[in-house]
Amino acid sequence: MKFFQFGEQIPGYDFRVINEREARASAGIMFLLGLMSLFSVYQLRTIFWAELFSLTFIIEFLVRVLIRPAYAPYMLLGALIVHNQAPDWVEARPKHFAWALGLGLGAVMTVYIVFDIISPVRLAICWLCLFLMYVESVFGICLGCMLYKYIHRKTYLCPGGVCETTPKRNFSRHKWLVLAAFLVLFSLTYTTLKHWKFPARPRVEVVK
Repeated sequence: MKFFQFGEQIPGYDFRVINEREARASAGIMFLLGLMSLFSVYQLRTIFWAELFSLTFIIEFLVRVLIRPAYAPYMLLGALIVHNQAPDWVEARPKHFAWALGLGLGAVMTVYIVFDIISPVRLAICWLCLFLMYVESVFGICLGCMLYKYIHRKTYLCPGGVCETTPKRNFSRHKWLVLAAFLVLFSLTYTTLKHWKFPARPRVEVVK
């Protein structure tokens, strides 16, 4: 096994691949830890855990992009969690592009951490990274992979089959109506609960 290599060479594929299950598992782990670190900023009034997570984020994508994803810490943890699941192989090149973008965001974060700069831009990058990890782990949507497909038309086996040229199944009108009804119901419920005045309950004294 080569040490510096992006993707695995699996029999039956003419291109290197990545196990999508491991990638999604690692994204979920990073999203959870990142959210907890931001929670500590607002609740514990300390940026220690946020900076610690940011450093692990940078190391993770450095290893993924420049060395080998199989040796990245969060990828290793994700692989351990889903080791008994059948691999879901996707093309490695879109993932490499997406993770290179993650490494770029990590490089910007490094500047803010080294020079101890507190800025709305720094917070925006954190939330952007959390959003990207959330949609990948929960919905299986790799936005960086979709951008790669837009730039490089010839791609294979993107996560979720977004690189396929066959027409996708249409979202029926009935489903749109159900979704719209749910949103209206949610809005009405939120408005009602926000402005509802609960009557004061009479105080009951306990006679000893």
